Amino acid sequence: MTFALLLLLCAQDEPPPKIDPIKPGQAGSETDYGPFLTSTVSRVRYRSDGDLIAHKTISIRLGDLTYAFDTDLVRPAALWSGGFLDLAGTHLVSSKGAIPTTVGGPLAWETPKVPGWARDGSFKDPRPRPSGPLPREWARYEGLYRHGRDVVLSYTVGGVPVLERPHRIEGAFIRSFRIGPSDRPLEAVVAPATAKAQVLGDGATVAAKDGLLVMRVPPRRTEVVVAVEVSTGELKGPKAADPAERAGAGPPLWPEAIVRSGQLGQEKGAYALDTLPVPEENVWKSWMRLTGIDFFGDGRAAVSTWSGDVWIVSGIDGGLEKVSWRRYAAGLYEPLGLCVRDDVVFVLGRDQITELRDLNGDGEADHYRNFNHDTHTMASYHAFAFELHKDAEGNFYYISDGQRVDSDVPMHGCVVRVSKDGTRSEILATGLRAANGMSVGPGGEITCADNQGNWIPTSRLNWVRHGGFYGFMPHHGRPVAPKDADPPLCWIPHAVDNSSGGQIWVTSDRWGPFQGGLLHTSYGTASLFHVVREEVDGLAQGGIVRFPLEFASGIMRGRFHPKDGQLYVVGLRGWQTRGARDGALQRVRYTGKAAHALLSMRTTADGLELTFTDPLDPAEGGNLDNYAAQQWNYVWSEKYGSPEFWVSNPKKQGREPVEITAAKLSADGRSVRLTIPGLKPVHQMLLRVRAAGADGSPVKVDLYLTLNRVPGGR
Repeated sequence: MTFALLLLLCAQDEPPPKIDPIKPGQAGSETDYGPFLTSTVSRVRYRSDGDLIAHKTISIRLGDLTYAFDTDLVRPAALWSGGFLDLAGTHLVSSKGAIPTTVGGPLAWETPKVPGWARDGSFKDPRPRPSGPLPREWARYEGLYRHGRDVVLSYTVGGVPVLERPHRIEGAFIRSFRIGPSDRPLEAVVAPATAKAQVLGDGATVAAKDGLLVMRVPPRRTEVVVAVEVSTGELKGPKAADPAERAGAGPPLWPEAIVRSGQLGQEKGAYALDTLPVPEENVWKSWMRLTGIDFFGDGRAAVSTWSGDVWIVSGIDGGLEKVSWRRYAAGLYEPLGLCVRDDVVFVLGRDQITELRDLNGDGEADHYRNFNHDTHTMASYHAFAFELHKDAEGNFYYISDGQRVDSDVPMHGCVVRVSKDGTRSEILATGLRAANGMSVGPGGEITCADNQGNWIPTSRLNWVRHGGFYGFMPHHGRPVAPKDADPPLCWIPHAVDNSSGGQIWVTSDRWGPFQGGLLHTSYGTASLFHVVREEVDGLAQGGIVRFPLEFASGIMRGRFHPKDGQLYVVGLRGWQTRGARDGALQRVRYTGKAAHALLSMRTTADGLELTFTDPLDPAEGGNLDNYAAQQWNYVWSEKYGSPEFWVSNPKKQGREPVEITAAKLSADGRSVRLTIPGLKPVHQMLLRVRAAGADGSPVKVDLYLTLNRVPGGR
């Protein structure tokens, strides 16, 4: 008996988790998600995957009925009455969910977990494990159209295009289809054999087969419209409603724009922190926990929320006097990444990358196209899909979380690249536990950051190489378990960044001295860092320095504006963070003042060379008393996190003092060379600078760095 099976059998005997009921007025409990919501759905309070109706489920409201469609198996999963979805215990109504969504009322019927359409007469599941999409040649979910409150599903069956519109006619539940030409008969699951069904369509029939009610549509040279009524009671007679009439643009659901004034930050230093208003109070009671941002060419922003929305933000100018928000899309599955490519919005959810298009120019997405859904969605709360970036060729990149996901689940704990056309996915690197953020640089450079936990001693910022392994053993993804992990660009102490966000490349020439550099965000400490980096003998290393800014929420995504050249960041308050607000959109604006910051570093055989953005005072810059350092190592193990250990005495816990014997200032006053005898590779060094600039301004730097290599072979 396998360990996974043993866990499953034990879980079946466990009582359902204790979930507190939703309180009146609880955040997220009254949200209008529109006509559908995508999630993992369980028939009872979730204990194991045996309770699930489907991993990737589109739940569609049909009055007092809800129709659940499984996009992996292209299957009519279930129908229930009495309520939409029970959200208690989920992330949709709490800062940290515990279970998936649950059906909101009594089940009328549920189908077995088999493909929704047969291949060569067989409904046997061809997948090697019970998750992930069907082979493309069998059937593929292509997306949906939202026409007002009507939803039309789009998919292919053996290459044959199918449109399906679930709807009500005179109280009856009807599935209406438009099916493309086919030179072979097509068979589709209608419902379990315990239900009743009638069909209307040229030559179409319904009959029982292998415990299922199966609709059979004969071969034909033209498209055909077919309708099937499904019921557990009296049949009223099916009536067709051509799905093509709703497979396109429809009337808007959210026409109201919310206009608010922003707040400009004080210009005390080189960077001011401006706050754009987030419409926390809105008519749809959407919970505005912001998870992604990117810009259109005209300067408007697209912003995603953890609860499944995308909003378009306009009026982003210098004064922020009239910032306008329009709800663009809703019902997405926990989107934690957003990217605009060629002025089209792409959103990463747990289930897929969705391409959103406004077909009639009314400011709302009508077409939710499945760009890529190769990933395997798991029910674990921690099985996140993080970030979304593109490279210069238009390929997309994201991270699929490995925390609390079985090691045999494909495409988890890794960095994934998706081809420009969405047809192919490739694993680039493995061993990620809970890597909330990443970046793709102008030259194709890839970074990501993971958080302290089992096999991750402390937060680590990775310079990703193709085929790299970054520490989390349950998802090493190799035939033979590795005995070591690729070193990070830098380790980060838990107190400095307990929960990392994404990285941002400084592509703007209007953001001060850091052009071409790399920034790192901390969700946990609501902080922004500049990354100093170098390469020694082909190995990346470096460190981080915090900007003196206090953000309103736990930030984790950022982009530079194409018009004003300033940095915009978004974040939320979900799991642990110092940030106070549920969601925030803020601008980090360069004021033109001197930064008095560390710009770069270089490791020498006997020390470090630091370069600053502005000249130091000659006396201060060369004063050895203005520099101090400590160092320590971590232990890589399956334990949660690691203590700090001396480098010279690996059994002694704590931080070891580092001797600096000389500080020499360059002629231009911008660089200092520190002599550190016996310098050797170290997991973590804290280098403190307390000096003054040439203009008398204080220079305060805490550099947390990692030395993977020291020139000269050490």
